[in-house]
Amino acid sequence: MYMILQLNQERYLDDVIMALTEAGIEDTIVLNGETSGHKLIFDNPLFAGFRKSMSSDKGYANVIMAIAEKEQIDFMLEEMKNAGLNILDNKIARIVLLPIEELY
Repeated sequence: MYMILQLNQERYLDDVIMALTEAGIEDTIVLNGETSGHKLIFDNPLFAGFRKSMSSDKGYANVIMAIAEKEQIDFMLEEMKNAGLNILDNKIARIVLLPIEELY
């Protein structure tokens, strides 16, 4: 499977990477991004009035990608729950798993 994990709170990045490594998921790719709403509010003068409503922790996200088995992802999520951090229920992250037809 190809995992795409969107992490909405950057302060948990180290925790997620450590949990992925514990699950045997290595060689991950971490990208830093900006949400389209944040970009629109801060780069378009027409929407400048909405800047005060945007909190400082919203608008940025990390995207973590890796090749992983579903069992590894389940193990990683369970380890994070045991550590007191449920990233899915608290909407800290979203995970998409895509099937891999062939890997070269």
